[in-house]
Amino acid sequence: MKFTWTGLLPAILIFFSCQMPAADKKNNGSLADPLDISTQDSTVRPQSNFFLFANGTWLKKTEIPAAQSSWGSSSTLFDSSTSRLHRILDSLAKITDAPMGSVGRQTGDLFASGMDSAGIEKKGFLPVKSELDSIAAIKNRDEIKHEIAKEYTTNHRPFFSFYVHADDRNSLINAAHFDQGGLGLPSRDYYFNKDSSSKSIRDAYLVYITKIFRLLGEPVLLADQHAKSVFDLEVSMAAISKSPVALRDPIANYHKIILKDQPALKKILLAFGVSADTIICGQPDYYKGLNKLLNNTSLETLKSYLIFHVMDDDADYLSSDFVNTKFEFSKLLNGASRLRERWKRMTSMVDDELGDNLSRLYVQEYFTVADKERISQMVDNILASFGERIQQLDWMSDSTKQKALIKLHAIVKKIAFPDHWKDYSSIHITRDDLVSNIRETSNYRYKKDIEKIGKPVDRTEWEITASTIDAYYEPTQNNINFTAGILQPPFYFSSGDDAVNYGAIGAVIGHEITHGFDDEGRQYDADGNLKDWWTAEDAKKFKQRAMNIVNQYNGYITVDTFHLNGELTEGENIADVGGLAITYAAFKKTTQGRGNEKINGLTPDQRFFLAFAQICKTKTRRERLISLARIDPHSSFMWRLNGSVSNMPSFYEAFDVKNTDPMYIPDSLRVKIW
Repeated sequence: MKFTWTGLLPAILIFFSCQMPAADKKNNGSLADPLDISTQDSTVRPQSNFFLFANGTWLKKTEIPAAQSSWGSSSTLFDSSTSRLHRILDSLAKITDAPMGSVGRQTGDLFASGMDSAGIEKKGFLPVKSELDSIAAIKNRDEIKHEIAKEYTTNHRPFFSFYVHADDRNSLINAAHFDQGGLGLPSRDYYFNKDSSSKSIRDAYLVYITKIFRLLGEPVLLADQHAKSVFDLEVSMAAISKSPVALRDPIANYHKIILKDQPALKKILLAFGVSADTIICGQPDYYKGLNKLLNNTSLETLKSYLIFHVMDDDADYLSSDFVNTKFEFSKLLNGASRLRERWKRMTSMVDDELGDNLSRLYVQEYFTVADKERISQMVDNILASFGERIQQLDWMSDSTKQKALIKLHAIVKKIAFPDHWKDYSSIHITRDDLVSNIRETSNYRYKKDIEKIGKPVDRTEWEITASTIDAYYEPTQNNINFTAGILQPPFYFSSGDDAVNYGAIGAVIGHEITHGFDDEGRQYDADGNLKDWWTAEDAKKFKQRAMNIVNQYNGYITVDTFHLNGELTEGENIADVGGLAITYAAFKKTTQGRGNEKINGLTPDQRFFLAFAQICKTKTRRERLISLARIDPHSSFMWRLNGSVSNMPSFYEAFDVKNTDPMYIPDSLRVKIW
């Protein structure tokens, strides 16, 4: 589990090219003013809707690219970064005489295998046919269980979720975790919601499943029958699954199972390669229900489910009929009307499979020691401000304050890139078989994970690549992570003034620190263990104050009649509101923050808040907004911005917000936690 700044944003990469102009090769902070005020809409008052005031002109002029579900600060960086990465990958793919297993050869060959569209087209679904034949040959339920275990080694996750991670109550040791999973739709609610959007998505999903079976050569009636049986099975799986909100409770989703007295379960786990005395089960009731389904559902339906999900997992790597069929279904979920170009999709694929190969080269080209030092100092300043705010809290007892400070001071900061890069040299990559390569990289990761069970957690390891544009807090390690990828404009400017950098990347830093003290993160101690360190009275006061943020965001409409879910987004909203507040306090200690010198007619405080608005600048399709409202723990960006600043008196002062203005929240209802 980790809490991120961008959440569902796809992996975003930056890479080098020898032909790149000098201004494109380094963090570009050379603009006269890193704050772009041309995006503002003078017809909107900042006191009425700060998001539309700061970004309104840009929103009116901007059309979301056909292949995108949203467009904004993060996605424009994503697009330009992907182009840079493509240039280097294209160059590497042309090199065929480098030593096998070398970083350049591996990376180039993997990209070449993804770009071999002619070869992929000729093969159709032949690359996965042996797996489909293996499933079709299954004769009993024991073989079903062994097939499930086998598929986990090769890029598939049928029926549930299995992964290796720190034991939440013994965070120094890795454990095998088993959670609910296996659904083809984003969450259980999609199978039961009665609104027209959900119904349309269910109908389209059934059509998608049917088309997959027809593409495999099944007669129409048989394909229809198999598709309906798969869909009905998933409905039954959804019925025993928890909702996204219920999954947010770390205590309710932690159950340690001792295997000593369960030989049957231990035998099944050995098929997964898991040899351990205990496992962690997130949702035992789901597994009880799943066991009944596996025993009572017809063998033919179970096999059909496995076949469909192999195809769904691998469709992106097969011929265009499978790629396009999957994309057609995805339109209802994200609203994009055109498939991304192949080179963009394959660039993302390489980052997913051999990400550290790319990141180590990226860091050499695009990140400087000076930037790392400046970011490190900003982190220290924001941590110090948080400590001061904890000491000044009027609702928390001294005993809990001391434990909060111990946890705060124990936070480990990880900036830009890991100390050690992953070694992929054992992976065999071939230039003419993309699916085989995916199997190789998946099996590599699976084996590495299995080897970790029962062993100490490597707290130097990163969970995302250094070139990814994101940041995260890891509660079981009590660390904050900021990639080299996100330390770029518009999040960070090498020569930017403090107001802009604190308002942009500083807000991200504050956000991740505050995750350690949101409704979930606060339940982990300084060592990363799920352990209650609060007095009962202080915990009660926290929950009472957190209800203000739940109620506030429940009132926001993301699109049409769809409201945000204040319970689902509670943790991210606490991190947004608290993070911006502590970062602002840190900014006010800088020379610029203590003064009132204007730049381009804007005060330091105005520049701080407008910089935050600049990184929130996003335009999103209706379909995507609806999907995110149901599954994303982050609020939509308009409300991440407006919701955060409307709780800050300093924002009211900076933009002269009165108690009659729409942005104003009465003092008694404002969020005052951190």
